[in-house]
Amino acid sequence: MKSGEGNNVKLKWFLTIIVTTVGVYLSFRFILPLILPFLVAYFLAWIIRPLTEFLYRRLKLPRVVGGTFSLLVLVGLVGTGCYYLCNALIKQAITLVKNIPVYFGILAGKLDYLCKGCDELFGLAKGTIRSMVDDNMSSMLNHMKTSIMPDITQQTITVAVGLVSAVGIILIILIATVLIVKDLPDFHKRYESNALYKDVHAITSKLSEAGIAWLRTQAIIMSIVAVICVLGLTLLKNEYALLLGIGIAFMDALPILGSGIVFIPWIIIMLISGNIYAAAILATIYLIAQIVREVLEPKLIGNRIGVKPLFTLIAMYIGLNLFSIAGFILGPVGLIMIITIVKVVNDRTNQNSCKQEMPL
Repeated sequence: MKSGEGNNVKLKWFLTIIVTTVGVYLSFRFILPLILPFLVAYFLAWIIRPLTEFLYRRLKLPRVVGGTFSLLVLVGLVGTGCYYLCNALIKQAITLVKNIPVYFGILAGKLDYLCKGCDELFGLAKGTIRSMVDDNMSSMLNHMKTSIMPDITQQTITVAVGLVSAVGIILIILIATVLIVKDLPDFHKRYESNALYKDVHAITSKLSEAGIAWLRTQAIIMSIVAVICVLGLTLLKNEYALLLGIGIAFMDALPILGSGIVFIPWIIIMLISGNIYAAAILATIYLIAQIVREVLEPKLIGNRIGVKPLFTLIAMYIGLNLFSIAGFILGPVGLIMIITIVKVVNDRTNQNSCKQEMPL
């Protein structure tokens, strides 16, 4: 290959990345909010399709009836599980809020002890460090009153309004799910007969394989880590075991940092306090959670994504800045989409180039 042709290939590759990145961003920003309910409906239709088709073949039930029954079964099972889970979480959250003054009292006692030790260590006048801490805490509380609390109040109103509109969106999703299940076979036939089927299918199949593999892997690992954390914290007789276990499982999904953000400081505090038993249990939970992720993640994902943890962390950070909390998922998914689309386009370009260079 000549140097000019090599430069053209690099330029095309660079332009493909730029165009794909811009396209993914614009799709997430403007198109995704419009089609998200129908994507959720398609996902639900994919879940209930086996039962719907079974009822259609064996009992000759119309797909609308079978799909409605299957959807009701799914909603009933998931709803029951969510009810009991949310009920337990809310109770633990309320208990935590009620006990906050007690914990602040304990923290103040520990803080007093540490401040006295620092004064003695650095040869400062008694109460110097504590005075500095109190001044900083006062500034922080004033900032919360003037800036953070009004924002929280505004967000509460926004959430309340959003809950009302969410009911309508849920109804749209449920109706769309039944309609998609009913017409899914016809959709597939029309889709496969389309002239663009091969090109679109090459990209969507790769995206589906990589994206679903990543989401499924994270869901499985987070669920296992949550169970491990809840059981371990229950062993410690922690009254917030469920709340903390699920929260730590979400933190564990962060690349590189993971659940160590919570466990490592907690273990150090327990060691300083002289609670060796609690420190040993926490260290064991943390170690098991790390082993689970290190063992399961490569096996479940394999080589289908090929995204380094550092790049995943960068994608999460960019996603959080661009799309708020939703960016925690949209960032890595967007990165997978960009990598997959660029790879498919480059492979297709290389195949076309080879065909053109073949002698007649």
